[in-house]
Amino acid sequence: MTVLPSGTSSAPLTSRVPRIWPVILATLIGTAILLSLGVWQVKRLVWKEALIAQLEAKALAAPVSLPRAVEIAAQGEDPEFLRVAFTGRYLHDSWKKMITTYDGGQGWTIITPAVSDDGWAVMVDRGRLPDNRLKDFARPGGEVTIEGVIRAYRGGKGTYDPENDPAANLWYWWDVPAMLAASSLPAGAKPFPYVLQLAPGEARGEFPRPDAPKAKLANNHLGYAITWFGLAGTLLAVAGFYIRELRKRQKPPLDDPSPRG
Repeated sequence: MTVLPSGTSSAPLTSRVPRIWPVILATLIGTAILLSLGVWQVKRLVWKEALIAQLEAKALAAPVSLPRAVEIAAQGEDPEFLRVAFTGRYLHDSWKKMITTYDGGQGWTIITPAVSDDGWAVMVDRGRLPDNRLKDFARPGGEVTIEGVIRAYRGGKGTYDPENDPAANLWYWWDVPAMLAASSLPAGAKPFPYVLQLAPGEARGEFPRPDAPKAKLANNHLGYAITWFGLAGTLLAVAGFYIRELRKRQKPPLDDPSPRG
């Protein structure tokens, strides 16, 4: 016969089963937070799509003059994608090239300053061309009508972008004041503070070829919303499984049917 130490119970030792209500409470709070984040991303998605549509509609509107564009910006309205037209001439002696891609290979964006009839100096993004056409592209002379959309390019130098080299005419990122400073502008020219992205014209076979203006705004909100809603569903599923297991463990054990001696 086995003698138990004094004060030791002969009842079987059982681990304490956690309570269910704290699990339910934590699940409800976590689910509410995840769902609210998902709803917030849906609202951001609606806002971003409306903003992109607004910018694209602005690019298709009737053009305004350069002074009017400056006035609109001074009134606090974002001039990005505002359509502008003016008459002037290109300063081809001061053209600039910015490295880019073209049809999967190396290319260049051709940027040429232009001076309007009313004295504004504007950096014009004329479009892209492949590397082998860098020394052979169209240079319209005389007085021309220039029409395009305003691009603010407020991002500046990227983390991994090299420094621009105006002396070598190598540009890696948009710096309008530096580009204007590196151009041979006539005395008294008024610097236009934005880039004018040339609108695609009829001469589609010529280089450089302007790109159609597109609002390249990051719009990942749908993916974020799906992620948050998916996490909420996962949390509910895992919590439901865990609560079911807890309920099983909380059921009282059945009486032992074996005969007692």
